[in-house]
Amino acid sequence: MAFVQGQGDPVIFVHGNGSTHETWAGVIGHLGQDFRCVSYDLRGHGTAPGDAGRLDIEAFVEDLETLRRELGFARAAFVGHSLGAVIAAAYALKHPDRVTALGLLAAPAARTAADRLAADALIHSLRTRGVKATMSTLVKSWYTDRFVAEHPEALRDRLSHFDTIDDDVFIRTYALYSRTDIDAWLARIGAPTLVLTGEFARGAGADVAGFIASRLADARLVVIAGLKNGILTEVPAQVAGEIRAFLRPRQAAPAMPA
Repeated sequence: MAFVQGQGDPVIFVHGNGSTHETWAGVIGHLGQDFRCVSYDLRGHGTAPGDAGRLDIEAFVEDLETLRRELGFARAAFVGHSLGAVIAAAYALKHPDRVTALGLLAAPAARTAADRLAADALIHSLRTRGVKATMSTLVKSWYTDRFVAEHPEALRDRLSHFDTIDDDVFIRTYALYSRTDIDAWLARIGAPTLVLTGEFARGAGADVAGFIASRLADARLVVIAGLKNGILTEVPAQVAGEIRAFLRPRQAAPAMPA
Protein backbone atom coordinates (compact mmCIF):
# COMPACT_ATOMS: atom_id res chain seq x y z
CA MET A 1 0.00 0.00 0.00
CA ALA A 2 1.30 3.42 -0.96
CA PHE A 3 0.59 6.57 1.03
CA VAL A 4 0.53 9.59 -1.26
CA GLN A 5 0.48 13.23 -0.22
CA GLY A 6 0.94 16.50 -2.09
CA GLN A 7 1.36 17.60 -5.69
CA GLY A 8 4.31 18.04 -8.00
CA ASP A 9 7.24 15.92 -9.09
CA PRO A 10 7.16 12.49 -7.41
CA VAL A 11 9.45 11.56 -4.55
CA ILE A 12 9.37 8.03 -3.12
CA PHE A 13 10.57 7.66 0.47
CA VAL A 14 12.03 4.36 1.69
CA HIS A 15 12.16 3.76 5.45
CA GLY A 16 14.72 1.78 7.41
CA ASN A 17 14.67 -1.50 9.29
CA GLY A 18 12.38 -1.75 12.29
CA SER A 19 10.34 1.20 11.09
CA THR A 20 7.28 1.94 8.96
CA HIS A 21 6.16 4.56 6.45
CA GLU A 22 5.12 6.70 9.42
CA THR A 23 8.74 7.56 10.17
CA TRP A 24 8.56 9.94 7.18
CA ALA A 25 5.43 11.76 8.38
CA GLY A 26 7.24 14.79 9.79
CA VAL A 27 9.42 15.25 6.72
CA ILE A 28 6.60 14.72 4.23
CA GLY A 29 4.40 17.13 6.15
CA HIS A 30 6.82 19.90 5.17
CA LEU A 31 7.11 18.85 1.51
CA GLY A 32 3.53 18.20 0.36
CA GLN A 33 3.16 21.63 -1.24
CA ASP A 34 6.25 21.10 -3.38
CA PHE A 35 6.26 17.42 -4.32
CA ARG A 36 4.05 14.39 -4.69
CA CYS A 37 5.39 12.43 -1.72
CA VAL A 38 5.00 8.66 -1.56
CA SER A 39 5.80 6.46 1.42
CA TYR A 40 5.17 2.75 1.87
CA ASP A 41 5.99 -0.13 4.19
CA LEU A 42 8.80 -2.52 3.34
CA ARG A 43 7.79 -6.17 3.10
CA GLY A 44 7.37 -7.63 6.58
CA HIS A 45 6.87 -4.15 8.09
CA GLY A 46 3.79 -2.20 9.15
CA THR A 47 0.85 -2.56 6.78
CA ALA A 48 2.70 -4.61 4.14
CA PRO A 49 0.44 -7.59 3.37
CA GLY A 50 1.15 -11.28 3.70
CA ASP A 51 4.22 -13.35 4.42
CA ALA A 52 7.47 -11.42 4.15
CA GLY A 53 9.04 -14.18 2.06
CA ARG A 54 12.43 -13.24 0.65
CA LEU A 55 14.29 -10.56 2.55
CA ASP A 56 17.16 -9.66 0.27
CA ILE A 57 18.13 -6.49 -1.56
CA GLU A 58 16.86 -7.82 -4.88
CA ALA A 59 13.40 -8.43 -3.40
CA PHE A 60 13.23 -4.94 -1.88
CA VAL A 61 14.30 -3.41 -5.22
CA GLU A 62 11.65 -5.46 -7.05
CA ASP A 63 9.01 -4.19 -4.61
CA LEU A 64 10.10 -0.59 -5.22
CA GLU A 65 9.95 -1.01 -8.98
CA THR A 66 6.50 -2.60 -8.69
CA LEU A 67 5.36 0.39 -6.64
CA ARG A 68 6.69 2.86 -9.23
CA ARG A 69 4.88 1.02 -12.01
CA GLU A 70 1.61 0.83 -10.08
CA LEU A 71 1.73 4.57 -9.42
CA GLY A 72 2.43 5.26 -13.09
CA PHE A 73 5.51 7.38 -12.52
CA ALA A 74 7.86 7.40 -15.50
CA ARG A 75 10.62 8.74 -13.26
CA ALA A 76 10.91 9.81 -9.64
CA ALA A 77 13.35 10.89 -6.97
CA PHE A 78 14.10 8.20 -4.40
CA VAL A 79 15.04 9.08 -0.81
CA GLY A 80 16.02 6.38 1.67
CA HIS A 81 17.02 6.39 5.32
CA SER A 82 19.38 3.76 6.82
CA LEU A 83 18.40 0.42 5.23
CA GLY A 84 16.12 2.47 2.97
CA ALA A 85 19.22 4.28 1.69
CA VAL A 86 20.79 0.93 0.81
CA ILE A 87 17.62 -0.06 -1.06
CA ALA A 88 17.45 3.29 -2.87
CA ALA A 89 21.09 2.98 -3.93
CA ALA A 90 20.51 -0.56 -5.21
CA TYR A 91 17.43 0.64 -7.11
CA ALA A 92 19.43 3.44 -8.74
CA LEU A 93 21.96 0.89 -9.95
CA LYS A 94 19.36 -1.41 -11.48
CA HIS A 95 16.98 1.24 -12.84
CA PRO A 96 19.07 4.36 -13.50
CA ASP A 97 16.72 5.68 -16.19
CA ARG A 98 13.89 5.83 -13.64
CA VAL A 99 15.78 8.00 -11.14
CA THR A 100 15.75 11.80 -11.36
CA ALA A 101 17.67 12.21 -8.10
CA LEU A 102 18.68 10.20 -5.08
CA GLY A 103 18.74 10.89 -1.35
CA LEU A 104 20.93 8.74 0.91
CA LEU A 105 20.16 9.63 4.53
CA ALA A 106 22.15 8.04 7.39
CA ALA A 107 23.50 5.53 4.90
CA PRO A 108 25.98 2.90 6.15
CA ALA A 109 29.33 2.42 4.42
CA ALA A 110 33.07 2.00 5.03
CA ARG A 111 32.46 -0.58 7.73
CA THR A 112 35.41 -1.71 9.82
CA ALA A 113 36.12 -5.09 11.38
CA ALA A 114 34.99 -3.62 14.71
CA ASP A 115 31.71 -2.50 13.10
CA ARG A 116 31.06 -6.02 11.87
CA LEU A 117 31.81 -7.56 15.28
CA ALA A 118 29.44 -5.08 16.94
CA ALA A 119 26.70 -5.94 14.43
CA ASP A 120 27.16 -9.67 15.07
CA ALA A 121 26.92 -9.04 18.81
CA LEU A 122 23.70 -7.09 18.34
CA ILE A 123 22.20 -9.85 16.22
CA HIS A 124 23.07 -12.34 18.99
CA SER A 125 21.33 -10.10 21.53
CA LEU A 126 18.26 -9.78 19.31
CA ARG A 127 18.01 -13.56 19.08
CA THR A 128 18.61 -14.27 22.76
CA ARG A 129 17.01 -11.30 24.56
CA GLY A 130 14.36 -10.47 21.98
CA VAL A 131 13.88 -7.50 19.69
CA LYS A 132 11.86 -5.23 21.96
CA ALA A 133 14.12 -5.75 24.99
CA THR A 134 17.26 -5.12 22.98
CA MET A 135 15.99 -2.17 20.97
CA SER A 136 14.45 -0.42 23.97
CA THR A 137 17.99 0.22 25.23
CA LEU A 138 19.37 1.12 21.79
CA VAL A 139 16.74 3.59 20.55
CA LYS A 140 17.86 6.29 23.00
CA SER A 141 21.27 6.35 21.33
CA TRP A 142 19.66 7.51 18.07
CA TYR A 143 18.74 10.92 19.53
CA THR A 144 20.41 13.70 21.45
CA ASP A 145 20.06 13.64 25.25
CA ARG A 146 18.04 16.86 25.15
CA PHE A 147 15.53 15.43 22.68
CA VAL A 148 15.16 12.25 24.73
CA ALA A 149 14.47 14.30 27.86
CA GLU A 150 12.01 16.68 26.19
CA HIS A 151 10.16 14.19 23.95
CA PRO A 152 9.67 10.85 25.71
CA GLU A 153 6.55 10.32 23.60
CA ALA A 154 8.72 10.26 20.46
CA LEU A 155 10.71 7.35 21.84
CA ARG A 156 7.55 5.50 22.82
CA ASP A 157 6.18 6.03 19.32
CA ARG A 158 9.41 4.82 17.73
CA LEU A 159 9.42 1.70 19.90
CA SER A 160 5.80 1.01 18.95
CA HIS A 161 6.93 0.37 15.37
CA PHE A 162 8.59 -2.84 16.55
CA ASP A 163 5.18 -4.16 17.59
CA THR A 164 4.17 -4.27 13.92
CA ILE A 165 7.16 -6.38 12.86
CA ASP A 166 7.73 -10.07 13.50
CA ASP A 167 10.94 -10.64 15.47
CA ASP A 168 12.32 -13.03 12.86
CA VAL A 169 11.67 -10.51 10.09
CA PHE A 170 13.40 -7.77 12.04
CA ILE A 171 16.46 -9.92 12.76
CA ARG A 172 16.74 -11.10 9.16
CA THR A 173 16.37 -7.58 7.86
CA TYR A 174 18.90 -6.20 10.34
CA ALA A 175 21.34 -8.91 9.26
CA LEU A 176 20.81 -7.80 5.67
CA TYR A 177 21.44 -4.18 6.65
CA SER A 178 24.58 -4.98 8.61
CA ARG A 179 26.10 -7.24 5.96
CA THR A 180 25.34 -5.31 2.78
CA ASP A 181 28.07 -2.94 1.64
CA ILE A 182 27.28 -0.15 -0.80
CA ASP A 183 30.92 0.93 -1.13
CA ALA A 184 31.54 -0.73 -4.50
CA TRP A 185 28.24 0.58 -5.91
CA LEU A 186 28.91 4.26 -5.39
CA ALA A 187 31.14 4.93 -8.41
CA ARG A 188 28.43 3.44 -10.68
CA ILE A 189 25.63 5.69 -9.44
CA GLY A 190 25.20 8.58 -11.87
CA ALA A 191 22.11 10.25 -10.41
CA PRO A 192 22.60 13.52 -8.54
CA THR A 193 22.63 12.47 -4.89
CA LEU A 194 21.99 14.20 -1.60
CA VAL A 195 24.10 12.59 1.13
CA LEU A 196 22.66 13.70 4.47
CA THR A 197 23.29 12.50 8.00
CA GLY A 198 23.66 13.45 11.63
CA GLU A 199 27.22 14.20 12.68
CA PHE A 200 27.31 11.39 15.24
CA ALA A 201 25.02 8.85 13.56
CA ARG A 202 26.05 5.35 14.56
CA GLY A 203 27.69 3.66 11.55
CA ALA A 204 26.62 6.53 9.30
CA GLY A 205 28.13 9.70 10.75
CA ALA A 206 30.07 12.57 9.24
CA ASP A 207 33.11 10.53 8.19
CA VAL A 208 30.98 7.84 6.54
CA ALA A 209 28.87 10.42 4.71
CA GLY A 210 32.03 12.12 3.48
CA PHE A 211 33.31 8.76 2.21
CA ILE A 212 30.05 8.16 0.33
CA ALA A 213 29.94 11.64 -1.21
CA SER A 214 33.56 11.46 -2.33
CA ARG A 215 32.85 8.36 -4.40
CA LEU A 216 29.70 9.56 -6.13
CA ALA A 217 29.78 11.29 -9.51
CA ASP A 218 27.41 14.08 -8.46
CA ALA A 219 26.88 14.54 -4.73
CA ARG A 220 25.88 17.20 -2.23
CA LEU A 221 27.02 16.47 1.31
CA VAL A 222 25.03 17.77 4.30
CA VAL A 223 26.00 16.90 7.88
CA ILE A 224 23.70 18.12 10.65
CA ALA A 225 25.91 19.10 13.57
CA GLY A 226 25.39 17.35 16.89
CA LEU A 227 22.71 14.93 15.73
CA LYS A 228 22.63 11.16 15.42
CA ASN A 229 20.57 8.66 13.41
CA GLY A 230 17.15 9.99 14.40
CA ILE A 231 17.16 13.03 12.13
CA LEU A 232 13.73 12.25 10.62
CA THR A 233 12.11 12.54 14.05
CA GLU A 234 14.31 15.11 15.74
CA VAL A 235 14.61 17.73 12.97
CA PRO A 236 12.07 16.85 10.24
CA ALA A 237 11.70 20.47 9.07
CA GLN A 238 15.45 20.80 8.58
CA VAL A 239 15.67 17.49 6.71
CA ALA A 240 12.73 18.52 4.52
CA GLY A 241 14.39 21.85 3.81
CA GLU A 242 17.57 20.15 2.64
CA ILE A 243 15.61 17.77 0.42
CA ARG A 244 13.61 20.66 -1.05
CA ALA A 245 16.70 22.74 -1.75
CA PHE A 246 18.35 19.77 -3.45
CA LEU A 247 15.40 18.63 -5.56
CA ARG A 248 13.91 21.93 -6.71
CA PRO A 249 16.62 22.68 -9.33
CA ARG A 250 16.30 19.10 -10.61
CA GLN A 251 12.80 19.04 -12.04
CA ALA A 252 11.78 15.85 -13.80
CA ALA A 253 12.93 15.47 -17.38
CA PRO A 254 10.30 14.86 -20.09
CA ALA A 255 8.47 11.66 -19.30
CA MET A 256 9.39 8.31 -20.79
CA PRO A 257 6.89 5.41 -20.90
CA ALA A 258 6.18 3.96 -17.49
